[in-house]
Order: sequence, then C-alpha cells, then structure tokens
Amino acid sequence: MFVPNVTAVGGLLWLSAIVALLPVAVFFVLVGAVRMRSHWAGAIALGVGLLVAIAGFQMPVDMAVAAALLGAENGLIPIVIIVIAAVWLHRLMEATGREADLRKVFSAVGQGDLRIQAMLIALCFGGLLEGLSGFGVPVAVVTALLLGLGFKPMKAAVIALVANTSPVAYAAFGVPITTAAALLSGHDPIQNAADITFYVSCTEPAIAFVMPFALSLLIDKNHFRHMFPLAFVMGLVEGIGQFLTLRFVSFELGGVLPPIVTFLVVALMVLVYRPPVPPEFVTEKPTDLRVGRVALAVMPYGLVIVILSVGRMVSQVAKVLTATDLHVAWPALAGRVASPDNPNVAGNIGNITIPILSQPGVLIAVAALVTGVVFTLVTEGGKYPLGFKQIGAKLWSAIYSMRYSAVTILEVMALAYLMNISGMVLTIGTLLAGTGTFFLLLSPMIGYLGTAISGSTTSANALFASLQETTALQIGLPGAFAVAANTAGGVIGKLIAPQSLAIAAAAMGEPEKETDLLHEVLGWSFYLLLFAVFICFVWGMIFLG
Repeated sequence: MFVPNVTAVGGLLWLSAIVALLPVAVFFVLVGAVRMRSHWAGAIALGVGLLVAIAGFQMPVDMAVAAALLGAENGLIPIVIIVIAAVWLHRLMEATGREADLRKVFSAVGQGDLRIQAMLIALCFGGLLEGLSGFGVPVAVVTALLLGLGFKPMKAAVIALVANTSPVAYAAFGVPITTAAALLSGHDPIQNAADITFYVSCTEPAIAFVMPFALSLLIDKNHFRHMFPLAFVMGLVEGIGQFLTLRFVSFELGGVLPPIVTFLVVALMVLVYRPPVPPEFVTEKPTDLRVGRVALAVMPYGLVIVILSVGRMVSQVAKVLTATDLHVAWPALAGRVASPDNPNVAGNIGNITIPILSQPGVLIAVAALVTGVVFTLVTEGGKYPLGFKQIGAKLWSAIYSMRYSAVTILEVMALAYLMNISGMVLTIGTLLAGTGTFFLLLSPMIGYLGTAISGSTTSANALFASLQETTALQIGLPGAFAVAANTAGGVIGKLIAPQSLAIAAAAMGEPEKETDLLHEVLGWSFYLLLFAVFICFVWGMIFLG
C-alpha cells in the first residue's frame, strides 16, 4: 500500500516541499516567462510531475500513471463536455444572427444613454456569456460590441476586461467550482461542490457589488454622481442575486440568473430614473425590435435555466439521470492508497462515480440541440437561416476551436490529481500551515497568481484546490473556504492574464497593444485584489472563531 510521505526527499519537509513545487513552477515559467502555448507547457509539467512523484516521492510507476489518467478522466467528464456544450450554444446564436437582436435589447433598455448601454453589455451580457461559455468569449464579444457603440479601442478593451472578473467564478456553468470539487478530500463531488458554493456565496457577491462602481468610473468618471444610483442598484441586485442563486438554486446558474435579473431590474429602474446624459454619450434607440424576435433571442438562455433546474431540482428527473452513472474502481489505485487518517487502512481514492446523463454538459447540450431545431424551423422568411446540417457543423466547430483548451484542461487535471495522490500537495500544505492565520492573506493571492499566469481560474483551482484545503484544515479552517478564497483571488487575476490581454487586444484590432493594455488594467487589478484579500480575511477570521 502506498503511504504519502511529507518528508520523502532527504527526510526534510522544506526540501520535499520545494521539490513538490517543481511541476507547478515549470508550468508557470513556461507559460508566463517563456510564453509557451499552454497545452505544450502542460505536457512538460505533467512529465516533470511524473518524474517527481516516482523518483522523489517513491510512488510506484503504475500508480503514478493511473493517478494522472484519473485526473484526465475528471477533466473530460464533466469539465470539457460542459465547455464544448456551452460554446456550441453560443455558436448557434452567432450563426443565426439572434445575438444581434439580443444586443438591440440592451440598447433599447439603455434609453439612448451610451453609458447605461455599456454597463448593461459589460456586466449583464458579458456576465451572462461568462456564465454560459467563458474561456475568453465574453472579453472578445464585449470589446467588439463596445467598439460598435463608438468607444475608443483601448477604453472598450479595458471595460471588457474589468467587467469580466466576478462572473469568472461561475464560468461555463460553474466549471471552476466543479473542478475544485473533484479534488477535495470528501468522497462525494456533489457535496464538495455544495460546500465550496456555500463559502463562495460569502465572498463573490461582495466583489460583484463593487464592480458597477468601478465600471462607472471607467466609463464616465466626470459624472460619477449621476451614475451612482444606477451602479448601486446594479451591484446590490447582482450581489444578492449571486447569493440567492448559490444558496437556493444551483452554482451552475451563478453566472446566468443574476445578470438576467439585474438586467430586468435596470430596465424597470430607467423608467423612473434617468441620469442626465452628456452630449458625447447620447445614442439612438433601436426601432425594429418586436416581441417575437426578443423572445427567440432570449429563448436559448431560458431553456438552459429550465433544463438545468429540472435536472437538478426535480427529484424524479434527477433519479432517472443519476441512474445512468457508472461506479468504477480505478485500476492500479482503488484500495492501494492509504487513508490520511490511518496509514494501515486503504482510503477511498480510486473508487469513483462517472456521471453520464446527469452531468451538466449533457443537459446544456440538450438545450443547444433544442435551440438549433427551433432556430432551423423558425427563420422568419429566411432572415435567420440555420439548417440541420449547420447544427452539427457548429458542434464540430465548437470542438475544434476548443481543442487546445481541452488538452490543457486534461493535462492540468492530470497533474493536479497526481500531485494530490502522491503526497506533493500534502507536503506543500504542511509547510504553509506553519504560517498560521497569515495564510488567510496568502490564500486569495495564490489564486490570483495562478490565474494571472495560467489564464484560467479553472486551472488555478485545479492546481491549488487540494493545497488550499490541506493547509486550511491544518490551521482550523474549513477546506472549502480556502478553495473559495482561491477562487476569489483567481477571478481578479483573470484581469491581467496573458490570454485575456491577447484576446482583448485582438478584439480591438491592435494585437500589438497587449503591454499597453496591461498597464491600463494593472492598477484596477491591484485594488480589486486588495478588496478580495480583505473580504477573505474577514470571513476567515469569522470562521476561525
């Protein structure tokens, strides 16, 4: 039986921790300093991880390979499938032109005020896109939309980047939380996700509350007092919406329901409160919208909400779906890894459940398929053409466009599982536990740096969820809270991630301006990180008693 050893290298904890950090350090150096593509960097880091696990932590070769394969399996199901299904849905919207109608809805609600339109597009539409797809889609789309409204390229990109922070915690129907849940020590990923969601509901709504104020300053700082009431209402509704969705509905909808509710509240608010509009922010309202077009433009997102809610909250349906789950004893791991509580007893590692029809990705794919069929049948005289062949073509397009991201997810998850099962994470966590309550400050910073370098909060959670949990438990904190803190820092790190900057620069038509963009958003990133650290520290002290 394999027993993880925190002093495996030279009998020293500090030396073992340094060696354990090598795979992660290699990944970040290759991505951040060398600027290597993530999927190549992930492959090299995984190779280093296998070498460290086998040679440094004395893990048998077959168990090390099996641990990596188990991680890759958890990356494929459900994470990669969720992402592909979400991108497929978005591609269907693009192909029919219905997305243009959705943009016009935001314009109409803005009542001719460019500032309100920008806030709605950046926070509500961008947040909705992040909740539905993520992985760079919101930054590219929002930047392009703001350019179309008349914003200067640099300002449009900065607004899109700053807005794309808080919703990142729920990207692609909660993939960052799903990823972390698969790595925690509890044997039930669904319960792990529920635990993480509880603590995320303590931190993320606060970040969501301040974002409209930041955007108001970015868009029109000279008339901030006029925009203050609108920013306050947007932040309050978004924050409360996130809290209620996470606590009483589903974390998968944490990035979907709140922006929709916020949009509806603002639509009502501007009927009774319209801030004075400076001449440079006056714009025309669309005149060609009809109820039917609006209904079809929002139909796909309503369909996703209904299908996910029914699949999760209606017990009879949930039982039918979970009946298809596969219960597997993973070869070379099941029964061969010692329990952390008793080294003489085998732990539960390797005894896994693989969701089939119950996974969110399948439910989102059903919504995408129904959307495609409806759009094929209802074309309004050929104005919004799609066709059944196009439905399949857009699915293939989604798979092809996400191929490198999918490979990176598989590699990062493989490395995360390998580091966790081999004892590398336990070793690093044991060393960090010596910092005591100072770890409350470090926890969100770790997530921030992880996302800033890797470009993905999902990757940061995959790499550090087990580390955060291990360290937190040793200082008396709930492990899931430390994962929530990692996520809180991670969403801010997304602002300065190289991939985000590259996408924004490309969307504004000036790919060489990545460095200039970094200079523009670095200050915002720093102040938002301080706020996230403060929120996590306060909550951490409360949970420590």
